[in-house]
Amino acid sequence: MEKIVTQKEVATSVVQTLQAGGYMALFAGGCVRDEMLGRVPKDYDVATDALPDEVEALFPKTIPIGKAFGVIAVIDRGETVEVATFREEVGTLDGRHPESIKFAAAKEDALRRDFTINGMFFDPVSEQLYDYVDGRKDLKKKRIAAIGNPTERFREDHLRMLRAVRFVHTLQFTLAPETEAAIQAMAPLIKKISAERIEQELTRTLTESPRPGTALKHLHTLGLLEHILPELLPMIGQQQPPQFHPEGDVFEHTCLMLDAMNQPAAPVEQTFQSAHPDEELAQNPFRPVESSPALHTSHRRLPHWEQENRIYFVTFRLADAIAKPKLLQWKEELEIWKNTLPDPSSEPVLSEASRRYRKKQQEWLDQGHGTCLLKKPELSALVEQTLLHFDGDRYQLGPYVVMPNHVHLILRPRSEHSLSAVMKSIKGFSAREINKHLKRRGSLWMDESFDHIIRNMTYYEKFTTYIADNPARAGLPEIGYRLGCGTLTLDGQTGKSAPPEEQTFPAVQAAYTARELAYTVLLHDVGKPATASFGPGADGQNRIRFDGHAAVSARMAEEILIRLKFPNVEKKHIITAVAGHMRFMDVQKMKASTLRKMIGSDTFELEMALHRLDCLGSHRLLENYDFVRAYQEKMADEPILPKPLITGRDLLDLGIREGKLVGRILKEAYDGQMEQRFHSKADVLAWVQAEYLDQSST
Repeated sequence: MEKIVTQKEVATSVVQTLQAGGYMALFAGGCVRDEMLGRVPKDYDVATDALPDEVEALFPKTIPIGKAFGVIAVIDRGETVEVATFREEVGTLDGRHPESIKFAAAKEDALRRDFTINGMFFDPVSEQLYDYVDGRKDLKKKRIAAIGNPTERFREDHLRMLRAVRFVHTLQFTLAPETEAAIQAMAPLIKKISAERIEQELTRTLTESPRPGTALKHLHTLGLLEHILPELLPMIGQQQPPQFHPEGDVFEHTCLMLDAMNQPAAPVEQTFQSAHPDEELAQNPFRPVESSPALHTSHRRLPHWEQENRIYFVTFRLADAIAKPKLLQWKEELEIWKNTLPDPSSEPVLSEASRRYRKKQQEWLDQGHGTCLLKKPELSALVEQTLLHFDGDRYQLGPYVVMPNHVHLILRPRSEHSLSAVMKSIKGFSAREINKHLKRRGSLWMDESFDHIIRNMTYYEKFTTYIADNPARAGLPEIGYRLGCGTLTLDGQTGKSAPPEEQTFPAVQAAYTARELAYTVLLHDVGKPATASFGPGADGQNRIRFDGHAAVSARMAEEILIRLKFPNVEKKHIITAVAGHMRFMDVQKMKASTLRKMIGSDTFELEMALHRLDCLGSHRLLENYDFVRAYQEKMADEPILPKPLITGRDLLDLGIREGKLVGRILKEAYDGQMEQRFHSKADVLAWVQAEYLDQSST
């Protein structure tokens, strides 16, 4: 089996090559910090005194991703390591970008960086630490301190003020007094930073901090909150009725919810503890990834996680599924975009570049680029036969679809077969058969596959639906794809999903992103101060009221998210969840049709998560939450939103042609169907006849 090479090993090799060439080369920045903290670095960066041209001359495969700033990407064994020449930065143009740079020595490079814990270098060959800024001392003290004069550091790059808050709360450190004072004095300058940069730092603070509510309070005390989210300030001091909100004002309520958001709940998976845990875990493929010797991870272009008794969603594609000229063109465009930025190797830039690249790749797959060999039925049949050939032997196969240029599938490898070995079998066997059929040689499949451990029923349903919808999304005729399901069973049922119109109640219906939940919580009550009034409640007693605050909060949230340049899909989800968050008050009184429509909505799970946190951040009563979950369990074998028993065509056939009347009848009929007053098409038509046609005839 091919040896798995980690990015750290490749980065160490890069350092060795540079040192062998007579240059100084060291690990730099965040990876040094994380290693010293016992954390797993996201990536490894190398700093050197070699000039960019000299770096390019030493390595056979490089990309000049930021050559003007001294940054060259070295590609080796599928891993990318950024190599930056030691530099100084001179002046600032706009509080973010330097006026110019000049190459320098290691110490000068360290002195230009933001915080002491990020300014250390480490030689992985000699295992020597180079600490020109007392970073090790601040790590031991768990302190975030600017390098040198904090006022100068923040004048060079105003975004560093938000980064300081992020590091304090993600690492659970304290802020050095001089650094804190400088932020408080310079806080208004944060308004000069673009909304996209502010959103990236704020999002990471909210989603990565163990207690993001505490971080939000810190942003306020530092004077930053009023400049990045001024709409939140009226929440501070806005009192609420104590019988519902004993915790205090609206801001305190929101901060408590945020703090609860990232705290581990007691998941169902944790109940699998007994005298025979191995047997029970083997029977439970849906559980968090466990840190154990049985966990195998690897990194090439993509991360791969493997562990026994797991179910995976896998995508693999033809070698030319993304045409090489198109791929090169996109990479060039991506590099041009990155090179317009002052720090193309920064975490936000790399994260955004990766997001853009993944999105574009998926668009290309769905558009059907490349030769699309698998559009030919005889070739897609060979792939399908291969999938079924190993089913029951090396793995259990769930839903799958063979598209013109790629394949999606769900499978569970048998204990004696690793996922990587299984994929090698599938791709190797099918490639031989197809090449034999075409009388050709060479690579058929792209070397990398995308794989994802399915951790719960949420994602199983999500990926099953995604597979089923793939052909329609690509606009393929039935002959242009192969859709099916193998022997994978869950609780005695086949893994094959029901048709979309008969999708049943899952344990959890839909997923949401961490960013969606964070901003939904953050903004769900932002409209309360604007709607505050004093009047009688349901018990007749006067109290503070916030009539219509959900709708006002949704409108304000939309304005804020537009300003922060949120993606349209996430923005829509957040606004919908905020607008509807008060309807949980009435779930126990709802008609069955209303409740089922609510559960069937795209944002239901996001709304459920918000409601749970809303309760935990106030009165802590979860009766309505538990009621809805119990209803989902009760309806586990029923369709969420069943296919309507009648259609508009049926009403036209009965002679009912007035548009508004047709719409009203269809709604009433569908509500009655979900309330189980109608059980067949004949039942509905008989009702229509009695309620509408017989009355009109008399």
